[in-house]
Amino acid sequence: MRPGIRRFGEEFFLYSSQFVAFFIFILFITPDSGSLGIVAAGLFALFIVVQTILLAGSGHKILLRFLYSLITPFGYSIIRGVAGGFSILDMANVFLWGAAVYSGLFQTAALSATDSRIRRAAEGFLALGSAIIFVFFYYYLNLKLGVEAAFKNGDMDRAAYDLALDIRAFPSSFIDFIKKPQNWFPAFGATTFAFMLLASKLRTISLHTRIERLFGSEACGKAATIGGEDSATGGGASGKPDSSGGQNDDTMRPLSTEAHRKPATIISSDILGFTDISEKLGPEGAAQLLNRYYSLWHLEASQHSGRIFSLTGDSVILVFGLDSDNVGADAALDAALAFLGELSGLRNDLMASGLPATFDVSVGVHTGTIVEGMLGAGADRKPGVFGDAIAVAARLDSLCRELKQDLIVSQTTFSRLGLESQSSLENIGEVLLRKSTHPVPVYGKKQKYN
Repeated sequence: MRPGIRRFGEEFFLYSSQFVAFFIFILFITPDSGSLGIVAAGLFALFIVVQTILLAGSGHKILLRFLYSLITPFGYSIIRGVAGGFSILDMANVFLWGAAVYSGLFQTAALSATDSRIRRAAEGFLALGSAIIFVFFYYYLNLKLGVEAAFKNGDMDRAAYDLALDIRAFPSSFIDFIKKPQNWFPAFGATTFAFMLLASKLRTISLHTRIERLFGSEACGKAATIGGEDSATGGGASGKPDSSGGQNDDTMRPLSTEAHRKPATIISSDILGFTDISEKLGPEGAAQLLNRYYSLWHLEASQHSGRIFSLTGDSVILVFGLDSDNVGADAALDAALAFLGELSGLRNDLMASGLPATFDVSVGVHTGTIVEGMLGAGADRKPGVFGDAIAVAARLDSLCRELKQDLIVSQTTFSRLGLESQSSLENIGEVLLRKSTHPVPVYGKKQKYN
């Protein structure tokens, strides 16, 4: 029950509150609403509640997010039409429909975008749009009160009243509005408040929801279960693989029940100094950090056709290329870079939750041959992988501390990358790896110089 209430509250305060008070108030003061004022306001509030419930339940689905965002303006138009004296070109109607369509489009864009830059751009347009909407609503309320007073005093007939509130009169009346200095401060205040609200919204949605979407979901629950059962020592990893793998379950190739060799690309990742961090956080805080860390890796594995095979403490082993004919080198590198790119969001999410956010992550990427099959004893047998390639990835992961890198890619992986992926890396030296008799080149993220 509590998660449902929390989701309802998030949807209501993040998406609906800027419309509620204003338009209910407008319904109360509409001259021709008469005795329908309270009834109309109650019906409109019901539309808002229905919209919020539907968004809280299915707002993560792209098409439904947009369609459900139109429930409020649809309800407003219906109620005003029933009350009488309603025009489609009424400014309030146009503003509400415009605001709903604008917000719905950019919310769906933020939800559907896989590139974090596109998501942030969409959220930036949401912030800008909300500020403009706040100013327009204040302008309309100011105009409405003035026109209403003139109408009641007999200074304006009904035709002039309707014309003054028609969207076609907007350009000239808005210019008059902004020419008056007394309107600057409320407009500035509304804009500032909108950006303050949206700053919180950006943090909550952009940084928190990406992780919370998995952290509180069934998918993240699977990852947490894996972490309690797996082991990743001795160059092997076993456990129930991540079933999402970036594909639908019905198209995902299951691991073979017979052990066999398969070329693949492995990611090994750790949180630097996690033992000290966990002592400071305590059991509950450390568990929250790990679950968010797992969730972010789960997200990137899902989006880049990879599988999580081991979650042990702060150590994560992912395998790419099991479900395709290639070794998954490009997909693994893309996942690693995307994960590191989202770390700032993870840190801010932890900070918003009152947890320390000063930590770094190391990532090793290596391509080699692994063995996949059913591992374990008796009824505890489950899909797993093992091989030297996993140990090499773990070695590269540990070398990040020595070479002061957050990502190290082996020469074997580098040689399998496309030109575009290779261009994002640079040679950072040579190291001695497992079973190698001479140093081999390794690569890190290319530094950006001004």
